[in-house]
Amino acid sequence: NLDADTSVDRVIEKLGDQIDTSRFVYIATNERDPDYFRALKDVYQRAYTLDDFSELWAKDSLWYNETMELTGGNPVEFDGYMRSEVDTEVSLKAKKTIETFGFLTSDCKDGINTC
Repeated sequence: NLDADTSVDRVIEKLGDQIDTSRFVYIATNERDPDYFRALKDVYQRAYTLDDFSELWAKDSLWYNETMELTGGNPVEFDGYMRSEVDTEVSLKAKKTIETFGFLTSDCKDGINTC
């Protein structure tokens, strides 16, 4: 049920009674389609994903320049590992965290209905 339980429409439905639409919402995700969360962003006007902040690791960014200095001029790719690290840091600073497993779906990390 993971795909159905984590569809944008289902996420909007589940968040409806948990988070006021005027709040900031950060979506930590590995979804690569930038339009996937468009409907959620229509409901939560201040909803963001990591891609909304891509200028922070662009080639002219402070992060890019500092990593180039640390690596002797070798560029550091902002890859899946780096994305995961940033998502984790943002999530740790959140006032409220809603996780996929256990809240959005009964398909838990260790199998169905093992939450």
